[in-house]
Amino acid sequence: MTTMLKTWTANRAFIRQYSTAFKPDIKLLAKLRKETEVSMSKAKEALTKADNNYQSALTWLQQDAIASGTKKASKVGTRIAGEGLISTALINNRCSVIELNCETDFVSRNGMFKNLAQQVAATSLFLHEPVDKERCVENMQLDTLARAPMLPTAEGTYRDETVHESIVQAIGKLGENIILRRASVVSQGLSASYVHGGDGKTGKIAGVAVLNVAGETNPEQKKAMANVAVQVARQVVGFAPRFAQTEDVPTDELNSQADQNMFLKEAVLSQQDYLMNPSLTVGEFVDQSAKSVGLEGATVVDFIRWEVGENIEKRADDFANEVIQAAKN
Repeated sequence: MTTMLKTWTANRAFIRQYSTAFKPDIKLLAKLRKETEVSMSKAKEALTKADNNYQSALTWLQQDAIASGTKKASKVGTRIAGEGLISTALINNRCSVIELNCETDFVSRNGMFKNLAQQVAATSLFLHEPVDKERCVENMQLDTLARAPMLPTAEGTYRDETVHESIVQAIGKLGENIILRRASVVSQGLSASYVHGGDGKTGKIAGVAVLNVAGETNPEQKKAMANVAVQVARQVVGFAPRFAQTEDVPTDELNSQADQNMFLKEAVLSQQDYLMNPSLTVGEFVDQSAKSVGLEGATVVDFIRWEVGENIEKRADDFANEVIQAAKN
């Protein structure tokens, strides 16, 4: 009888302890999962450790994700990252473009990876300060960009983390090596971009066109010339020029051509036939477009054309194996 009483008392104590254990707030749990996309168990752990303090839970998840990502990054850091996305950002007719690489096309199509690329592109545009007044396009120092605080997401969510920390977290969640390969920003001129092979904001090939517009422009004229720059950026993607103007071609290279006129027509953007009206060159199209809206004229002064993974040794895995390997990670 005494033994039964002791057992009953112990069981009651256990039940009472279990029933009074900390319970995460249901509404906070749902909000945390929606914002961070973590698992139910991880969200519960965060709120439990934070005693239902939402901001503290977010901080704990961030620190946990960085630790997990750092551990994963040390394992996958030597893998070839030849896939990925190119993303552009635009504000006040100034463009930035970045290339973010991963190992497989499978991961490059993941929403988290796309959002990361867009955030990095936006951050690079806001962070950059022109250094060389003689250059329209400047390459950014990647270590400087990596240390920069990441801008909020498109939904306005802000997390106190750097670009590097965001990439490390993505490595932990997606299980692949992720590398910020390059970033460039237009410092001068009126620019616009065109991205091919994606959703318009991110893709596999990107072109940026930079125009020099003569004289002052009103808002309507600037809008019209921005549309012209988009068409020139589309030309850049489709016809892969090497030079903006004839004077940009090295003399030795030009002199070595058997047919210099044909070479210039193919290699120089301003001399190429305009894709939407081959009776005009790109240079003529730009200048006539400017004059048609009351401006003195305009010229193409620079451009960028990037393809994902160009000059990187690509993996030879087939797509099925790519999916299997991604699932294993």
